[in-house]
Amino acid sequence: MEIFELKYFMAVAKIENVNRAADEIHVSAGSLSKAISRLEQELQTPLFFKSGRGIRLTPAGVRLKNRATELLALEEDLRYEFQGREKGSVNIFISSEEILQTSYGIKIAKKINELIPNATVQFFIRSEATAIQQVFDGEAHLAIITQDPPLEMVHKVIGQVEFQTCASKNHPILKKKKNNREVTIQEVLEYGFVSPDQAILGKIAKSDSIDGWRDDKFPRKISYKVCGLKLLENMVREGIALAYLPDHFITSSDLIPLSVQGCPYSCHQKIRVVAKDPKALSWLNKLWSALD
Repeated sequence: MEIFELKYFMAVAKIENVNRAADEIHVSAGSLSKAISRLEQELQTPLFFKSGRGIRLTPAGVRLKNRATELLALEEDLRYEFQGREKGSVNIFISSEEILQTSYGIKIAKKINELIPNATVQFFIRSEATAIQQVFDGEAHLAIITQDPPLEMVHKVIGQVEFQTCASKNHPILKKKKNNREVTIQEVLEYGFVSPDQAILGKIAKSDSIDGWRDDKFPRKISYKVCGLKLLENMVREGIALAYLPDHFITSSDLIPLSVQGCPYSCHQKIRVVAKDPKALSWLNKLWSALD
């Protein structure tokens, strides 16, 4: 069993299509098929079965994928450890909701650039449940989450978040105030909001709304529902609507937080980074120790 054969197998296991996997890793489909055949002969078990026009992993294939993930990570870590910081290169996978990547993902990327300058970082945009599962399965090294972490994973709190009502300078509520950002809750409720139609802002507690606003106490007009973070941001930026968003996203997007008088409620989050076993890889242990 050769390392390159495991890499070929992992490429096919990821995509579940030999031709597309070949295109992604720039080898011939025949080379991938031969590598998988050799593995099946050596392990004496089929690793894939046909499913419609594609292929899927057999139970043995799933087991090999889990073990191969660990072996390839160790092989990469060994090269990094011996080649040193200046030459060593690793592939780092981080999974989270997109909104957490815009701030906390960037902070982690800067730390990686400082500690492991030759690293290649890939961000997966996934729900929190999927991000946690990816770490558990070895498909991601880190997940950034807002919910309580699983007991079987280690975690660190890397941020405290407060949600705020925000606008842009083009919105009528700020045009009336000139340079004053202080508004009453009654003024806010005169205008429409834009809200996500999916849980893309992280874990929301003590609220029936998807963005944390207490509609049970201060019913508002939701004029727009969107499925994407960028569209939501642009609608606020253009002055079309107000939004209730995490403070870190408001800052990174150059939106304007409003000081809302007469509303005692606010939504808060703890931002955590989770990993399965940072000490298993030397570079990950170094990065984990530097995160705060």
